[in-house]
Amino acid sequence: MLSRTIISLFRSTEGSAIVESAVVLPMLFSLVLGVYEFSWFYYKQQLVETGVRDAARYLARSSAGASDANPCNNATAVANAKYIATNTNYSATNGAISGGTARVPTWTTAAVTITCPAIDNSSGSYVGGTTLHLVTVSTSFADPALGFFGFLKLPTPNISASHSERSIGPG
Repeated sequence: MLSRTIISLFRSTEGSAIVESAVVLPMLFSLVLGVYEFSWFYYKQQLVETGVRDAARYLARSSAGASDANPCNNATAVANAKYIATNTNYSATNGAISGGTARVPTWTTAAVTITCPAIDNSSGSYVGGTTLHLVTVSTSFADPALGFFGFLKLPTPNISASHSERSIGPG
């Protein structure tokens, strides 16, 4: 009698769908959330790259004086470039940029680095003065808003970007 009951339980197909769902659902759930998290990270990376590029272009065009002047010597232009990198929909008033919304909420101007190394052009290889400047805007920061990484106890990835433009001065 006991062996007949065991055999009938072994051959029974009732409830097999719930067992299969219990096995597959956690893997499917992780896969869907992983795809969502990756797309969110990629979207934020693109926002940061766009901001860094915009800041480099702004600073390359806004130099105080001649095209061979160092744009990093203009503190207002550097501050504006950092603000442009981290914000969008801003407005300019009397040379200062303000307002707008953050591109990535956890990205601040403190994480933006701007350098303007000099390039010797005494041989005249490039159009311009004897000294040219390359504007390089870069950033790297961890975005704690990426929650699935924390849920899985993975380290939060850094979002980083860099862009360089040759300083051409005001147009």
